[in-house]
Amino acid sequence: MGIQADFVVRNARIRTLSESLPFAEALAAWRGRILAVGREEEIAPLIGPGTRVLDADGGTVLPGFHDAHCHILLFGLSLVEVNLREAQTIAEVAAAVAAHVHRTPPGKWIRGGGYNENKLRERRHPTRHDLDPVSPQHPVWLSHISGHMGVANSQALAIAGITRETPDPPGGRIVRDADGEPTGLLLETAQELVKRVLPPYTLEDTKAALAAAGRRMAEEGITAAQDAWAGWIAPEEFRAYQEAVAEGLLPQRVWLMVDVERLAVRDKRFDFAFGLHTGFGSDRLRLGAIKIFIDGSLIGRTAALRRPYADPPDATGMLVKAPQTLLELIRLAHAGGWQVAMHAIGDRAIEVALDAIEEVMGPEAGRFRPRIEHCGVLMPDLLERIRRLQVVVVTQPRFLYELGDGFRIALGEERMRWTYPLASMRGVPVALSSDRPVVDGAPMKGIQAAVVRRTQSGTPFVPEEAFTLEEALRAYTIGAAYAAFAEAELGTLEPGRWADLVVLGADPFETDPEALESIPIRATVVGGRVVYES
Repeated sequence: MGIQADFVVRNARIRTLSESLPFAEALAAWRGRILAVGREEEIAPLIGPGTRVLDADGGTVLPGFHDAHCHILLFGLSLVEVNLREAQTIAEVAAAVAAHVHRTPPGKWIRGGGYNENKLRERRHPTRHDLDPVSPQHPVWLSHISGHMGVANSQALAIAGITRETPDPPGGRIVRDADGEPTGLLLETAQELVKRVLPPYTLEDTKAALAAAGRRMAEEGITAAQDAWAGWIAPEEFRAYQEAVAEGLLPQRVWLMVDVERLAVRDKRFDFAFGLHTGFGSDRLRLGAIKIFIDGSLIGRTAALRRPYADPPDATGMLVKAPQTLLELIRLAHAGGWQVAMHAIGDRAIEVALDAIEEVMGPEAGRFRPRIEHCGVLMPDLLERIRRLQVVVVTQPRFLYELGDGFRIALGEERMRWTYPLASMRGVPVALSSDRPVVDGAPMKGIQAAVVRRTQSGTPFVPEEAFTLEEALRAYTIGAAYAAFAEAELGTLEPGRWADLVVLGADPFETDPEALESIPIRATVVGGRVVYES
């Protein structure tokens, strides 16, 4: 008797995204990897008494979605802490805080986030004066949707020792009122003044948040995810990931991109776990790139621009790393075997990133797959350099829908043509992602945004820069795998690759582009194991 499959999906319309066999009806897996893909009659003999057979009932099967830039733990925490994504007024922000205050003992911290001042009726950030009345006995810290700023109440400011005399830290700003008093809003590195006094999350807290994130991602068809800023949230963060994966709480394949700020430098090298670097780990949990922030966010007006913002016209954002500092960090990372991933949104930040890449890695930089995360304002000269160097661009089309109206206000109409472009990047290695919890991370919502390019108000956002559906799907699967050096194992449904797939309730190629996000997820499979079934 020959090999009998552990898992088979049949009665399916399989789009493998492989050029050698683009379509199939059934797929078999053995020991987590794809054994065969083909017609029903070809796969049927591989079914035995112990085979788990998933009847797709005519549904469309695709390679599992792979989010190349998200924040898994932050997302999980957002599911259990104060969640302000839907807040439309300052009063709603305060009410959400008050609800948590009522069930939290006095003196304990209230944490949360997700607010966006551009979506609040008042068009401003909350301040300590808004939070103090509902939290007189609790310190409060609320992160902005972008993660590049946050608001503290007076109790939190006092614990952090922030007063009118506290100087702005390098790369950050304590926002003050007309009398010079802190308003509670802290930009960029100034957030660390509060974050360093927050009580640490316990191991169990961290694992519970990861489990919540894993469940939601499985429901959305996500089989792999790259946490784009790991190592700064919880004291035993990596242990929590390791245990969550081992215990089946986090079913996705995960890459951890290490926060450069948490790495010590000794003997002109990063001192991390006896020299470990990108690629170390298993097929379920690996070290990814080193993550380096260069600037902030467009909606927060902290992304570094060559020319001033349209609103306000006296701001150009900020570099949170001096060019020479960035150069040295990339030199250290590259010498130590690390892939480098740089957060660069504004055109000035992208330029600084490319300068450093070219100086350290030379004209064949593409071999090392340096990544620019976001790549928000991508002017033609910068795009040409990216194409020449084959830098990997990891971008987030869902930003266009949820944040695009704010981008237009911040940058003005003239720069829209080069704000989060897609079609112009043909010929560049591109991975699509979400940056959740900044925006909704469901992949089909991101794919629809890439294809439709329309904002939440219904305004077209440079529709000529749209990806085709095929391009968007490939960037959310093959492109994401390439960004993590995993394209030999993931991204297409071919024999020998991991049996990671999603079953959709409709064929996206036969669905109105405006309705892509409504296609139901019927099942999600990781390594031949069903981790979600509707």
